[in-house]
Amino acid sequence: MDMIERLEKIMALIETHPEGLTGKALSEACGVPWGTMKQDLRVMAFSPENFPLYTDHDESADESGEDLLNPEVKWFLGTAGKQYTPVHLNIREALEVLGALEFLQEETSLKERLKQKILSGFDLGNEETYRCIKGDFTPLEPIKGEIFACIEKAIQTSQQLLITFNGRVVTVDPLGIVYYSRLRKWYLVARQGDVIKNYNLNNINKVSKSNSLFVYPEGFSLKTWFGPRWGVEYGELIKVKVRFLNRSQTLAKVRKDVAHRTSKLTLQEDGSLIFEDDIIGVNEFVNWILGFGSAAEILEPVELRKLVLKHICKTLENY
Repeated sequence: MDMIERLEKIMALIETHPEGLTGKALSEACGVPWGTMKQDLRVMAFSPENFPLYTDHDESADESGEDLLNPEVKWFLGTAGKQYTPVHLNIREALEVLGALEFLQEETSLKERLKQKILSGFDLGNEETYRCIKGDFTPLEPIKGEIFACIEKAIQTSQQLLITFNGRVVTVDPLGIVYYSRLRKWYLVARQGDVIKNYNLNNINKVSKSNSLFVYPEGFSLKTWFGPRWGVEYGELIKVKVRFLNRSQTLAKVRKDVAHRTSKLTLQEDGSLIFEDDIIGVNEFVNWILGFGSAAEILEPVELRKLVLKHICKTLENY
């Protein structure tokens, strides 16, 4: 089996295992030593335009990307690279199918793969303004069907919800559900009073509709509201400008990390890359920048440069 045939087989294996496959498992399935598989995965990892793959280590701070080339790292196929049979289900129909599967007593790998395929096939980006996926990774965490269905019905009927969140019961106006693929989590976006917040669905224990109605905000878009956020942090919208030096796989990692955003990337004559974007979430953005070490320099705003310097000085106190 030559390299091209192996790459095709690797893609086929990962596509049929939505739960992910480790490098070690791929090596064994292809019948090649880990050293050979490592070279194959190196080619695929740094050619995202040809191989829409990601790993459970993609958010690592290792700018070289070498931490991905570990036999225990799991590999997944991005949503855009999947192929499906021409069967189209809306979310309610998909949840009913998932519920029916639970009545099957046999716990087989086929049943589990079918459940995952249904989940990963949700067309959340196009079906309604109140459902979307931020990023282009396949949803890995299943959602709680009864909670999703209750939220969806409440939005359609403009009914307020009572949610038990982290031990507290709060009344909210449900505006939609977002899957944030960078963090691998589902969020309820809802208005509480005059403030719009997001709630991690894993921390919601119970949902029930109230008898009170609300008016869905005119022109509200989940994609527009969630788009600038770097993570799920709140804060003011700020314009940032960063220079990334062309070291090792730095530029490839930058492009991969911001592929789901509307960032402006400008390649300079010296090989460096200028990144420009409007963001919300200073602390999470700074943590991302610090992961690139000396290969990243914040150019604007000045306040953000000072914040990074403060973090670096604080770190130096430990040495």
